[in-house]
Amino acid sequence: MLRRRRRLIVIALDCYDSNGVPEKKMIQIVQDIMKVVRSDSLFAKVAGLALSTAMSLTETTEFLTSSKIQVKEFDALICSSGGEVYYPGTYTEEDGKLARDPDYAAHIDYRWGCDGLTKTIWKLMNTTEGGKQSDESSSPIEKDKKSSNPHCIAYFVKDRSKVKRVDDLRQKLRMRGLRCHIMYCRNSTRLQIIPLLASRAQALRYLFVRWRLNVADMFVILGENGDTDYEEMISGAHKTVILKDVVTKGSEDLLRTTDLRDDIVPKNSPLIAYLSGNATASDIAGVLKQVSKASGRM
Repeated sequence: MLRRRRRLIVIALDCYDSNGVPEKKMIQIVQDIMKVVRSDSLFAKVAGLALSTAMSLTETTEFLTSSKIQVKEFDALICSSGGEVYYPGTYTEEDGKLARDPDYAAHIDYRWGCDGLTKTIWKLMNTTEGGKQSDESSSPIEKDKKSSNPHCIAYFVKDRSKVKRVDDLRQKLRMRGLRCHIMYCRNSTRLQIIPLLASRAQALRYLFVRWRLNVADMFVILGENGDTDYEEMISGAHKTVILKDVVTKGSEDLLRTTDLRDDIVPKNSPLIAYLSGNATASDIAGVLKQVSKASGRM
């Protein structure tokens, strides 16, 4: 289906409560966006719909099912912070379960050392500044088996005051010859490690290469805050719509010690539009039309 799409609307809202569970207000927003894609003349028939999330496929499916939203309404699901890509209604296994894109899995598998990373992450997280190793009971993280998969090592964050920031972890891993993407996500309740070539932003570029869907014709819908890959999701050739007052708490404070967002995220870009979190489906359609006229020229 993606080959037939001229536009792709990507829902990448990181609305989670203090336990990392999707908030109810996200359901209404998803339903409003689906209404726009189905009924608006500019998007009906030519626009596809994708959901980009830190949740695993199982958790994503459970969330959509509990909200009475058919999984097949989406042309693509980007799960586990970009660790897996699925195409509901197109790629399925014999038992009816969704099958991940094998080409994407092969692409991101480059230099992916899952076992070595698992051991090293655990050691780094449980070693104090003085070099003392803490026991498992006092560890700030705990393995999240439900969210883990071959291309995503997931942990629960038990004590966010004791975990190391992304920049610190990345530097220590590079010193050991280990390269990967490190994400704090779901309101700082999860730590996820995925391959270097995988991320939610890079998955969008993969869709361009794989299905010839121009990145400039993608519309990414975000909140004002999000997971630690939030900055990657804003910058780029795609159009961005930011919903205000939807994501009250993100995970960005675990990214680095100093705030460099103003140096990374473009200011006053014609590719970025803002909208109230209480916007209706017609408001969303209006802002999508507005930003669709913008070009990348500043």
